[in-house]
Amino acid sequence: MLKQIYKRLNFTTFLQITLILQLFLLFAPLAQAAKIAIVIDDVGYRVKEDREILSLPKEVSVAIIPDAPYATERARESYAQKRDILIHLPMEPKSRQFIEKNSIKIGDGEEKIRKLIGDSRGQVPYAIGLNNHTGSGATADVATMQPLMKVLKEQSLFFLDSKTIGNSIAAKTAREFGIPTLERNIFLDDSDELADVKKQFSQSIQYARRNGVAVVIGHPRKNTIAILKQHLATLPADIELIGIGTLWRNEKVVPEKPLIMLFEQEPALSSIPPYESIPLLRGIPR
Repeated sequence: MLKQIYKRLNFTTFLQITLILQLFLLFAPLAQAAKIAIVIDDVGYRVKEDREILSLPKEVSVAIIPDAPYATERARESYAQKRDILIHLPMEPKSRQFIEKNSIKIGDGEEKIRKLIGDSRGQVPYAIGLNNHTGSGATADVATMQPLMKVLKEQSLFFLDSKTIGNSIAAKTAREFGIPTLERNIFLDDSDELADVKKQFSQSIQYARRNGVAVVIGHPRKNTIAILKQHLATLPADIELIGIGTLWRNEKVVPEKPLIMLFEQEPALSSIPPYESIPLLRGIPR
């Protein structure tokens, strides 16, 4: 009798261990999935391309230039989709190039910046953060970045450094002010050639796998849109597409679709009469 009980306990323990191992194998890839956050800059200037961007998964975030003709309209449409929105604020570059009238210039003081941010929030409602449009000059100037970060802290806005220049001190300054801050890791479309954009997307996946997270910036261009439409629909199983705000807020990513478990073996029988099948005990997942 004791021998039978011992055997039954051993078998039950075996089943329990098997179930635990199955669940571990099933959920471990999800727990270790790398994350990719994509931000599309320069939204608000075009109708067709903007519409294409807003047809992408809602996890693709948009950065809208405040002075763009469709800025407020795009912000409202994006908000209705529950898409993360950034103010894509023009900042002074080192080179001589066109820059929007309402931009941050080297040496701008706190009051001017405060008014600019306030106006920008009116033009881009629902924005949760801000990133720089150009700005190779301004983002390398600590005297300009400090008042900007003070205002962003007051406004409870996150900050993303687009890293348009290698010696940018914008992210460092933002962190010193206690602002949740991210830095761009990959540009999708420095080159607008289809093959180059495809290569950069692959680089983004590899970067995410190596580092756990990749912050990627692209633009509403034909080839960028084509690559995103194709590859976001077939992301590898170990990559999760997330909104940029998820990283700032350290949110837990929960899959929207229910988890489906696929097994090759038949259900195992329980160790207790009448020995019914237990659906979860089906061997190793596919």
